[in-house]
Amino acid sequence: MKTKFTKHFCMVLTATFMFTLAGCAPKVATTVTPKDTTAQDKVVLRVYAQYSADDEKQPFDYAKAEMQKIMPNVELDLEVMAQDDNQKIKTYAATNNLPDIFVATTDIIESFKKSNNILKLNTYIQELGIENQFLPSSLPLLKDTNGDTWAIPDAGQFAALLYYNKDVFTKNNVKVPTNYTEFLSAVKKFKANGIVPLALFAKEKWPGVQLFDILASREDPKGITKLDLGEGKASDPAFKNAATKLLELVKAGLLPKGAFNLSSDDAGAQFKQGKAAMYLSGAWSMSDLGATMGDNVGILYYPVADGSNASSVQWNMSGGGYNSGLAVSPYSKNKDIAAKYACQFALKFAEGRIIKRGDPNPILKNTPKPESGYNAIQQQYVNDSAKFKTMTCFDWGITNAKFKAGIEDEVNTLLSGDYTVDNFVKNLDKIIDQAK
Repeated sequence: MKTKFTKHFCMVLTATFMFTLAGCAPKVATTVTPKDTTAQDKVVLRVYAQYSADDEKQPFDYAKAEMQKIMPNVELDLEVMAQDDNQKIKTYAATNNLPDIFVATTDIIESFKKSNNILKLNTYIQELGIENQFLPSSLPLLKDTNGDTWAIPDAGQFAALLYYNKDVFTKNNVKVPTNYTEFLSAVKKFKANGIVPLALFAKEKWPGVQLFDILASREDPKGITKLDLGEGKASDPAFKNAATKLLELVKAGLLPKGAFNLSSDDAGAQFKQGKAAMYLSGAWSMSDLGATMGDNVGILYYPVADGSNASSVQWNMSGGGYNSGLAVSPYSKNKDIAAKYACQFALKFAEGRIIKRGDPNPILKNTPKPESGYNAIQQQYVNDSAKFKTMTCFDWGITNAKFKAGIEDEVNTLLSGDYTVDNFVKNLDKIIDQAK
């Protein structure tokens, strides 16, 4: 509004000056043409967000339509977020080319806070009453450790999940595993039968870290969160054992060929088509998998613990909530509009997740109902989530940027199979020490 006022003032001043030169008394009311506020108030915001799969497109389109009712003067110029572990948004920040609104994960928030590339949203959430719309259990997702808001979340706590194709297990006469010994046996049998045991999209680094976390959290429920906070070492038994098991599984043929070039869409297609027995993703994939595979898809709740304690640690979950969501560039030409839009769009996106996709992780007090109800696997998750005991974090929820980069690289090297557990432990411990 300040920019509009300044422009208007300059027009008036210019008109007055011209009249004075002509020897005429200025009559501002009759010489200045009223603005067409409808046309001049139109604002185009550049948005960098996920818009590839239906579970992203449908809630996005819902939120966009709802926001037309709230801020009809705003149009969006959408750029689809790359599946590149945030490399592109980092480049945009480094080249002073940040979009007005962008998805910011925890590591991006922490990094951009230091480089002044993210707008603090405290005043906007107060003005819009955002906190009052959140469930009490979801409020921690809204703020960082200092109590500040840098991004507005659009989903609650998700678990990382191992999905399995029931038909593939049946056709290959493989028992659904309940512990690590059975899991390793299943991997070997699928590999021998020409079936990919686990469709892991290692083109992104987070799935590998999450797999490591699943293994580690069987022995230490804090998982990678413990290492992130500097409370543990890679040489601790839980993490060394996780690395040992992960390397053994890789050598047994766990991963598909070209795993490091495999995108989430590629891995998901392998799984749905019966070319892979299992698939690692988040709970957000339930909607798509359930719609595509029906009752043929199930959830394996981490059958990678030793047999003696497999059942007791089954509900120590990998994944969780995190302080991330839609953020705003502090250099946006329409900073205030972008901030108010982002805050409200995120909440409408959260509604869209439930209405359009049956998301079982609500963050809002006034939770709508899914327009098509829950599919079978979503209903299973809803029932099972009541049993969850603990949560770790997702890779992008890691708060220490140095540790995040380090564990991603180390796990990736371990996934190649050309690495020793001793080297993994030694190098990761060094990274943990340096990150403090």
